[in-house]
Amino acid sequence: MRNLHPSQQKFPLAGLLLGVVICVVLVLCGESNGDPDVTTGVASVFPETGTWPFATARAQILEIDAGIEPRRDAPLLTLISSFIFTFFGSDVGAMKVLPALSFLAVVLLVTVTLARRYGEGAGILLGLIVALQPTLLPWASVPNVVPLAAFCVLALTLLAGSRYRWGPWLALGLCGLLSWGLTPLILMAAPPCWIEGLRRITPHRLRPEGWVLTVLVAATIVSLRQVGADPIALASGLTGCFHDFQPGAVPGILEIDPGWLIAVVAALIAGPRGRDARFRPLRVLLVAGLLPWVVAGTLPVFPLVVLIPAGLLYIANVLAQRSGSLTMYPVVVRRGSRVALTLFVLGCLMVASFTSALSDGPSVRIGTSLAMAMMAVGVVLALRAGMRSQQAIWIAVATTVALSLPVNLHRIGHEQQLWETSREELVRILPQGASIGGRWALALTIGSQREARLEGKSEHQVVVEGSGVEGLHLESYALCGEKLSLIRSSGTPYGVFEVACALQASGMRSEARTDLALLLRADPTCSAAWERFAILLLEDGIEDLAVECLFFSLHGNPHRASTHRELARLYARRGMLRESLHHMLIAEERAVLSQTPIPWR
Repeated sequence: MRNLHPSQQKFPLAGLLLGVVICVVLVLCGESNGDPDVTTGVASVFPETGTWPFATARAQILEIDAGIEPRRDAPLLTLISSFIFTFFGSDVGAMKVLPALSFLAVVLLVTVTLARRYGEGAGILLGLIVALQPTLLPWASVPNVVPLAAFCVLALTLLAGSRYRWGPWLALGLCGLLSWGLTPLILMAAPPCWIEGLRRITPHRLRPEGWVLTVLVAATIVSLRQVGADPIALASGLTGCFHDFQPGAVPGILEIDPGWLIAVVAALIAGPRGRDARFRPLRVLLVAGLLPWVVAGTLPVFPLVVLIPAGLLYIANVLAQRSGSLTMYPVVVRRGSRVALTLFVLGCLMVASFTSALSDGPSVRIGTSLAMAMMAVGVVLALRAGMRSQQAIWIAVATTVALSLPVNLHRIGHEQQLWETSREELVRILPQGASIGGRWALALTIGSQREARLEGKSEHQVVVEGSGVEGLHLESYALCGEKLSLIRSSGTPYGVFEVACALQASGMRSEARTDLALLLRADPTCSAAWERFAILLLEDGIEDLAVECLFFSLHGNPHRASTHRELARLYARRGMLRESLHHMLIAEERAVLSQTPIPWR
């Protein structure tokens, strides 16, 4: 019997599977309590895209100073965030509501868009892929505006490709409004909206189509580079990351998700053959978003992560067109060839699911990305060999779950919650009225009424290790791939912990121990105080009691690197090399240990 076109097929249990997709999205977004993901590049720009955009709304709710420049304020985002904070509070959980809902909206948008053209099966499959995408999902697991920008860019681009005559100009106007009121990243949608609007007012015989349109967009971007435009400034301007991008600080997308980029390039090459007007602006969006960074000689994961939903939708559209034509005109092959190809696809599925369940390291993430791209090609080849479309869709669903779900669950299950622990420690060691400054100050003060400033104009500052700021050192952090220090840079120390640190710095160790003992009697869970007490004991040669204090410090924060480092030095002096190595491996990354000798003496 002849296979039906995908647009005429019905996918069994579509509503149930869509519900599972939504539940998976909410679980994976809501359960992330650890640091922003370093591997996927979230940590590289987290304050700029995470805490800073929500600072004004938090300040309005708590009636404190926002601590950021007025030019960074996004009025519409502040209005939405204030509404959310009014009902849910101003803690981290409330700040996750907007990115989680935005990510859910992205899933529903790509599902509905593809389902209306190619059937429920293709739509649900793409929604599942977007929901479990191991590169995009971590950006929705922490307070962040990237999922919101991704939804707006995709929605405006699809509006520009609608059949309504004034759709592109309406989308362009909304793009300007939303980029001002929500986030500048939405400016990514401006080139496709503007180009589609110009194309529609051009006489019909002169309208560029297919490859001609793609070449014109590419030639325009390259010509801007040739006339002397700075490559990084040009790429940053076209993608809306004026203040957020730091060259060299953001990992490349080829190091994280090469399969997505390879599939996008392949779809851009094959896509112009299609005549689907609604997806034409998607092609322009991808070319205008990727090519400037190629000209600049770099492909950072941020802000290109905003293009991932649009890229997946465009890839799915191209594959659906190809598989649909191949299904209507299948190549007659022998049964043995079909069975062999099916076994090959299932074998790849089993191997990929086994490897992806082992770890969530960069190598497994890259392997997952490449495997997803290869399995898409394999499904198209299977359709060409005569496999039924519903069978191919079920194989693709199983592949997506087997590849993506273990990586995301492993990431959640192995979170150390250092960010939340550091914020709790800040409350214990600083008086309630003290405000702090620095790039990471807003991230550490979420969930409290403490004031924070982006500039270092406060007495207390959170600085990156090695920045050269002098003062009284209070605490050390290892957050989001950065080594941070909390320093009192000016003023007279106040509060029990600060006075104890000042006494220690002046050599009055006995008085410092007395103050710390009073603090620990009132709050026995203060890891920083236990560690400071142990250091004072070590300076006086009391090692046995210092070891107990260090373990009390680890009881409150098992992943405290400085405490593990002190234990490693102490055990090394005693000749207990195995115990010393154990604590050094916890304190330092294995890659660093392989290059840096361990200080045994």
